Amino acid sequence: MSSDELRQVFYTNLASIPAGRYCSYGDMASLCGVHVRQVLAWLRTLPADSNLPWYRLITGQRKIADYPGNQRQYRLLSDEGLIPESNGKYPTAYRWPDHSV
Repeated sequence: MSSDELRQVFYTNLASIPAGRYCSYGDMASLCGVHVRQVLAWLRTLPADSNLPWYRLITGQRKIADYPGNQRQYRLLSDEGLIPESNGKYPTAYRWPDHSV
């Protein structure tokens, strides 16, 4: 698959994360068949006017990454009903795709 085709797979998977759910960077990388670093690179280069739900991607520890401006990500997830637990982790029940099967 070409890099453009892989990027489209990423966009499709990112758009597929339902509202009120989250996906880890690593799970997204597995879904796309790439290394997690590629997912992070694609996120950094999302068009400014993109409607893709980039904020639904969080760390494998079920936390929002520490970066300048991450309060916006907390707010966007909160607007969808996703609130971290007292330990700062998001509940596993809202992880996507569902890994309980």
